[in-house]
Amino acid sequence: MDEEIEHDLPGVITSISVQKNNKERYSIFVDDEFLLGISEQTLLDFNLAKGDTITPALLRKMRREEGRFEIKSYFMKLLGRRDHARKELFNKAVRKEYPREVINNVLDELQEKGYLNEAGFAEKFAEDKSRLNKWGPAKIKAHLYKKGISKSIAEKSIKKAFEGEDLKETFLNLVLKRKRRFLREDNLYKRKKKVFDHLARKGYRPSSIYDHLDELMQAIEQ
Repeated sequence: MDEEIEHDLPGVITSISVQKNNKERYSIFVDDEFLLGISEQTLLDFNLAKGDTITPALLRKMRREEGRFEIKSYFMKLLGRRDHARKELFNKAVRKEYPREVINNVLDELQEKGYLNEAGFAEKFAEDKSRLNKWGPAKIKAHLYKKGISKSIAEKSIKKAFEGEDLKETFLNLVLKRKRRFLREDNLYKRKKKVFDHLARKGYRPSSIYDHLDELMQAIEQ
């Protein structure tokens, strides 16, 4: 179908009209026949007007730009909901079967314009997970790596999130919430192991847990 349309070109734009269902998109008519629908941005970028000639090459350029516009709109919609890492956006776009080259091109543009900030994303993610979910450094780091955040940025964001953190207080809050469960275990060794495993699953380092483990066991038994 695309080849048939291109075969009929070049042609002259006889009409440009706003689409009824979307005021930000326009219908382009060439020789009184509908050619394609485009965004307002594409219309402005190509400076299209009635009387202009559309060649096969120009049509292909417009379609490529429309593809970029669609991907960009999708990314901006996602970023409007929450911050995303670049890799997150890339994977989401690939699942929608957008061309990888165009995806990366759009992501480069968004990064240059400041819409994507890996360091800012990592800092907010680390802060939220440490404060709201009580995740430890190891778990936060693992999730940041999965999202494509570099080691240096991940470590800086985690260091900032845990500045001034009273680990003993954090451990006490986490353990005492499950006090009844831990007390169901009569074997003290097994109880201690359950406390350790619970904090380790939260992402806290073994050395940090061991430093406070005896105090935590006393707090449970009180």
